[in-house]
This record gives sequence, C-alpha cells and structure tokens, in this order.
Amino acid sequence: MQNEGRAGENLSRREFLKSGLAGLAVTPLMAAETEVDAGRRFQTSTEMQYRILGKRTNLKVSEIGFGGYAINDPEVIHYASDRGINYIDTAWCYRDGASEENIGKAMKKLRNKFVLTTKWHPWGKTTKKEMMEMINTSLKRLQTDYVDCLLVHQVGQASGGESLERLQNPELYEAYEQAKKEGKVRFSGVSGHDGDLMEIMNWVIDKGFFDVILMRYSFMQYQEQKALIQRAYEKGIGVVAMKVLSGAKGEDDPKLYQRDGASFKQAAIKWVLSNPHVSNLIITINSKNQVDEYAPVSGSRFGARDREILDYYARVYRNEICTFCNACEPSCPHHLAVADILRFYMYAENYHLPEQGQLAYASLPVERRADHCIDCSAPCMDDCPSGVNIKREMKKAYDKLSIADRLPLA
Repeated sequence: MQNEGRAGENLSRREFLKSGLAGLAVTPLMAAETEVDAGRRFQTSTEMQYRILGKRTNLKVSEIGFGGYAINDPEVIHYASDRGINYIDTAWCYRDGASEENIGKAMKKLRNKFVLTTKWHPWGKTTKKEMMEMINTSLKRLQTDYVDCLLVHQVGQASGGESLERLQNPELYEAYEQAKKEGKVRFSGVSGHDGDLMEIMNWVIDKGFFDVILMRYSFMQYQEQKALIQRAYEKGIGVVAMKVLSGAKGEDDPKLYQRDGASFKQAAIKWVLSNPHVSNLIITINSKNQVDEYAPVSGSRFGARDREILDYYARVYRNEICTFCNACEPSCPHHLAVADILRFYMYAENYHLPEQGQLAYASLPVERRADHCIDCSAPCMDDCPSGVNIKREMKKAYDKLSIADRLPLA
C-alpha cells in the first residue's frame, strides 16, 4: 500500500485522503433512521449481518460484537440478542470477575444464542494446574460448561513485562489441549494492543496453533495491520477488531453528529467493517442506547459523509489520542505506564466508565502513576509519533483517575 508506514502512526489530511479510505467506492447508503441518544439521528441498516470467524472455527458471528468489560445489567445482553448480536467478549480479569458474572446471568437463558469468548491471563511461568483453575473459575462465573473461544489476554511487552514469553510456555498448550479434550474450550486465540503487536500477531499466525486473534484496528492505526489481517484471513484465522473508535473523542462536537444521519462512531465502525478480511469487531456496550447506535450499523456501506467525518476527526483530535504504541515510555525518566494510564483515562472519560478507570489506575504501582509528571520536563513527548502532548494528557488522566485524598495537579 502506498502510504504504509510505522504501525500506529496517525494520518495527515493528505495521507488520509490518499489512503484506503479514499479508495473505497462512494455508494449510496441503503438506510433507515432511528431516534436514539437525546434526539440524535443515526444512519442505520435494517438487520444484522454475519461473517465467519475464520475457517478454522467456521463460527457465524455478528458483525457487531458485544464488548462485555463494563456490563452491569444482564437485560442489555438480552436486548442485544434481540437485535442480532450473537458474539460476546469478556475476560477472567475484567473488574475482578464482575464482567463474567453479569454475563453469566444472561447466559443462563441465552447460551445457545451466543458465541462466547473469554480471556485468561497466564504468565510465562504459570502452571497447567493454575491455568485449568482459571478456566474453571470463568466457566462457573459464566454459568456454562464451555466457552467457544479462550484467548490469551493482552500479550505485549508493555502489559506486564512479558511478550512472546507468555506464548512460549509449554504448559499453556498442555492446558489448552486438556480443556479442549474435556469439552470446556472449543477454540484458542491471542489478544493484544501494545507497540509490539505486529511482532506478536505475526508469530501467532506462523505458530499454526491459534484460531482467533483480537487486535486494535481503526482508521487512525492501520497501515501495516491491513496486510497482517489479510495474512491471518488466508490462514483461516478469525480476526476480531477492538479499539475501533480511535479514542472515542468529541462526544459533544456537533460536527461529529450530522443531521443527515451519519455519526462519528458509526462511521468508524463502518470503516472497520469495510475490510472484508475482518471477521467482526467488539465495542464496549453497557446500555440499550449503545445497542441502538451500534447494532444497526451492520450492513451499511462506508460512504462520502462517513469519510468526511473521519477526516475531520483525524485533523482535530489526532494530537490527543494515544495509540498505545509505547514509543514514548523508554524516554520517561520515571518509567511510567503512559499507555496504560491514558487507556484507563479513555475508559473513564470517553467511555463513561469512571469507576472502572479509577480502579484500573489504582492497580498500578504508586511509582508508575501520573503524579510524577508534575515537575517533569517531559522528554517523552519528543518520541511520540502522533505528536500527543503527553504531559497535558497525563495531567488530565491524574485529575480524572486519582481517588486519593489530594488536590488535582496544578
């Protein structure tokens, strides 16, 4: 591709228009309109479309998947099912198990209607016995005797200091084989979003063992990933996209909610689904309104208005969005978890999950938190490929996430 470059690098206006976005045909959208979210009108198709989660699984999954991290009300899952969503994703570690437990309340009645994916978190030295205990805990919470897909969660050097080491543990594969033999797990996979994503996922594809990959993929981070996704597709591996909203900024920006029906979130979703080699995407859902906005996008074509909205978003918000590339972290004199902190801030501020963001932030060691930025000269900013004002964004993160009894940073 002409404009392929460093993974995670944002697009300039010229690059954006010359990229794969501009190459898509502008097709009139065959759409109905629905009134949701305080009177905003969204462009929608009429029914959910489905794709195959890679030839290795041959599972039929809805284009829009239910990201279950934040779910509190199981009735939202029932509502999503009624609107055609049949893929749901969670993890053993999400909110200390609350996500799996809330999903389990819905699975009591809906298990046969969902492709159910959870993720475990074994480290490079985790034993087979410990991994089987994780699986059994997840199954108990989910109120089922099997999951369709079990993914190794968040593999990346910045996520705990291990990268491929986590996938080179022989006991990992022994645990998978035992779980499959016992009928507890059908398919295996790997998720990741750190700066070494390309290295990890190429290794996963070459390994030949895994059936599914879950990875960040959006219109602001895609140049090298597009070829990787195609390679996975050709190998029969299902590709699920996450982090598709590129930071989910600008909720109150009227230019991102056009009265003719297009919205930024819908445009971003349509862009991801315009890649035929993507099996589906997951997006955080915790309300019926979110279902009403996201689910009807399935089947809609990416058109001229969508392209204009994404172009505007890229120009206005590109310098506020951390792409989790981790390029800045080696320059940080305090060795802070910059990408993690800004990701937790995104959850709290833009995903409207303040408690979850605060809890995640509180789990970081004190010496790796954002208050160390106050008197720092911020050499990290010179290494950010996106030009993010890291010190400014880390201050916002601290003010939003800190639950300690102290004043916000000056």
